[in-house]
Amino acid sequence: MKKGIIKWGLFLLLGMGFLVTSGFGLLYYQVQGRFEVDEEKYPYHVGYLSPENADFSKDFERCSDELPIGFYHSTAPHIYNNGKPAFQAYILANFENEPYSDNGYLNLRFLIDCEGDLGDLEVNELNTDLELTDLSDELVNDLVALAMRPENWASLKKKEPRDMYMYLLFKLENGKVVEIIP
Repeated sequence: MKKGIIKWGLFLLLGMGFLVTSGFGLLYYQVQGRFEVDEEKYPYHVGYLSPENADFSKDFERCSDELPIGFYHSTAPHIYNNGKPAFQAYILANFENEPYSDNGYLNLRFLIDCEGDLGDLEVNELNTDLELTDLSDELVNDLVALAMRPENWASLKKKEPRDMYMYLLFKLENGKVVEIIP
């Protein structure tokens, strides 16, 4: 019986020590540990789409002035209709790569409003060293048309009236889509 009390006392002491240490760590981070952001060098948030680079759709209207909800990885639960595997299967089944031999990456950045409409598309064509390049216009147009189908994307209409930011990166080898990121 005495050993059980000592054992529970040690667990309680260790737990309290962990909580106190975690609290001091959090306090230190809040006061000292954060890095200053150089607002002059980095004036925009991650999902910012520059009017200079994007094809700002004339009829596209955002649902909110708040920052769009960003989805930066493939585990984003609400962005793809029927999930990412269905999106990938659709792209791979419908992309005709025969006339193309391009290597590199095609990056699409865009917004989805709360109604599920797509707009403010930014297209970046990159070589294998991630430098700006010029991919085949037909290849780019084909992939943009397939990816930007409204049926591919979900909306947040039922949950909250917010816009969503999304990006896609198509990895191309000899004109074939070998990977879709995220």
